[in-house]
Amino acid sequence: MRHPSLSTQPLAAATVMLVALWTLSCSAPQPLTEPDLLAAANFNFEDRNFPVAVEQYRKLLDEHPFSGQSERASLRIAHAHYLNRDYDKALVAFSDFERLYPTSRELPFVEYTTGMCHLDRALMAERDPSAVERALRQFERLARRHSRSLYARLAAYRISECKERLARHELRIGEFYLDSDQPEAAQARLRYIVEQYTDTDTARHAASLINQTSD
Repeated sequence: MRHPSLSTQPLAAATVMLVALWTLSCSAPQPLTEPDLLAAANFNFEDRNFPVAVEQYRKLLDEHPFSGQSERASLRIAHAHYLNRDYDKALVAFSDFERLYPTSRELPFVEYTTGMCHLDRALMAERDPSAVERALRQFERLARRHSRSLYARLAAYRISECKERLARHELRIGEFYLDSDQPEAAQARLRYIVEQYTDTDTARHAASLINQTSD
């Protein structure tokens, strides 16, 4: 006669293993496939849930480093940061994209949006012209490198905008000198505007001030 404990031991062990496997399958969800990750990230991007979209695009890049969607995911990460007004993160991400994909067809868009990062950030510090100066250099670079692209035409408009903003900054200084009874300093600043930002409305106004104050 077989001993009961010996006859049931293999069955009990198998039961325990099956229960353990079932528990693990319930507690640990299966990782998303590459198409599922991309679809989820795209959905959150279009829904303007940018932090979640960035996380999912990064996960796609980490888990599928040789994916054919890597370039698109990298670009979307940078664009999501820009749309979320995380300008510092966007600038880093756009710079990384240029380094990783130096022949990408998306470079005109990348360079244009990099300029917009600087220009939009300038709105948060109107008294500091440095962000506008960086934007101007970026748009001028784009116009030189991609002169036949749509973004070069957009950059031309932004170049005019940057010059107008920089001219207005200089005009405020010139007007301060006028109000402070420093006519020579005011004249120097106004002449600088006329020479440096010739085609701007501010330059024309500065020229009229020169005529008024020199009479």
